[in-house]
Amino acid sequence: MPDSSALDVLIGLALLFAAFSLGVSRINEAVLGLLHYRGRRLESELRRLLGGRPPGGAPSDPGDAPTDVAAELLDGPLRAMRTAGRDATSVDMADHPAVQRTWAAVSRARRLRLPSYVPSTAFARALLDRVDPPARAMLAQLRPNALPAHIADEIREHYQIAYDAARRSLDEGSAQALYDAMPVDHPTERVVAAALMSAVGSGTVGTLEDGLTALPPSLAKDALTAAVIRTGGDREKIITELAQWYDDAMDRLSGWYKRRIAVFLLSYAIVLSAVFNLDAVAISRALWQDGTVHDAAVTASQAQVGQAAADGSTTANSTPGDSATTGSGDANSGDAGSAAGAGDAVERAIRSVQDASGLALPIGWVQRSDDRDDPREVPHTVGGWFLKIAGLAIACFALTAGAPFWFELLGRLVNMRAAGPKPRSAASG
Repeated sequence: MPDSSALDVLIGLALLFAAFSLGVSRINEAVLGLLHYRGRRLESELRRLLGGRPPGGAPSDPGDAPTDVAAELLDGPLRAMRTAGRDATSVDMADHPAVQRTWAAVSRARRLRLPSYVPSTAFARALLDRVDPPARAMLAQLRPNALPAHIADEIREHYQIAYDAARRSLDEGSAQALYDAMPVDHPTERVVAAALMSAVGSGTVGTLEDGLTALPPSLAKDALTAAVIRTGGDREKIITELAQWYDDAMDRLSGWYKRRIAVFLLSYAIVLSAVFNLDAVAISRALWQDGTVHDAAVTASQAQVGQAAADGSTTANSTPGDSATTGSGDANSGDAGSAAGAGDAVERAIRSVQDASGLALPIGWVQRSDDRDDPREVPHTVGGWFLKIAGLAIACFALTAGAPFWFELLGRLVNMRAAGPKPRSAASG
C-alpha cells in the first residue's frame, strides 16, 4: 500500500462521519422545533429569575394570586418577540397558565409562540419600564436646573413648584401643570413635557421605589435593587448592569442546555449507527484493504472540500449544541441568513451519504450467508460481537462531535494529502 494509505483511511472516515453528523444535527433541530424545547426552557428560566411559580405549582395561600411578571413582560414590551415574522397576533399568556404535563406544555408553547431568544438589553428595558415607567424618565429630563440662565426667578420658582408636585404624584393634572409652567422660550423641554402628558395617561404613575416594592421576591428584584443603588438611579447605567446580569444568568442556562443536548445527540447517534450499521472498525478495514474504495472516498472528499471552498464557507454553519442556545445567545439570531446555508448543508450531506453508499463501504445490514464473510452481517461469534460493538461505539461518539468538526478536519486532511510528503533536504542527498 502507498504511504498515504493511513491518511486516506482518515479522509474516508471523516467524510462519512461528517455526513452522518449533519444528519444527527438535523434530527436534533427537528425534535427541538417539534417540542418547542427552547421556548419552554427560556420561559422556565424567566419565571425562575422573576419569581414566578413553576409549571403546575400552587400558591402557598389559596387566596393569594402572585404576580406573574414573566407573563406580563411577554404579553407587554416583549410581545414582539413572540409575533416576529408573523401576521397573526399572539394570544395572551395570562389566559394560558403554565402546565406540567409534557404534551400539554408543548401545545401551550405552540399556541403562545414562545420565543427562544430574548436580547439582554430588551429584557433589562422591559423590566425597568415595569418598575420605573418611561414617564418618570421623561420627568427626570425636565429638572428645573436644566432651565436656561436667562429665565426670570419668578417663572423659575413657579416651575419648581410644578415640578415638585409632579415628582410627588405624577398624574394627568400634574403633568399638565408642569407643561403650563414650562417657559415658552424653551421649546425642546416643552416637547418633552407634551410627550410626558401623553405617556402619563389617566392614572397615577408610580415611583421607582413603588415599583421595586411591588415586584415579588426574586433574583431579578435583588439584581435590580443592587443596580439602582450602585448607579444612583441612572436609567441607562441600570439597564447596562441589569443586561449584564441577565447575560450571566443565561450563560449558566446555556451550559446546562448544552449538557442536556449532548445527551440527545448521543441518543440520535446511537439510533443512526444501529440503523445504518456504522461500524467504524469494519469501515476502516475496508478503506485500508481496498484501494478502489479509499481512492473513491478521497475523490469524493476532495470534491466536497472544493465545493465548500468555492462557496466561501464550510458545509455546516452551526453546531448541534451551539445553535440551540437560549436566552441572550444566538438561538434566533440570523435565522433567515442561516436557512440557506443549512439547506445547502443538508443537500451536501445527502450527496455525501449517497456517495458513501456507492463507495462499497460496509454500511447497512445484510442477511447472513455461508458463501461470504461480510462485515455487514450480524456477528455470530463473541469476538465478532466485540468488534461490532466497539465499531458502533466509536461511530456513536464520533457523530456527537458535530458536523463542523468533521468538515473542518476533512478539509485539513485533504489539504495535507494534496501537499504531499516533506521533500528531502539537499544535504541528505
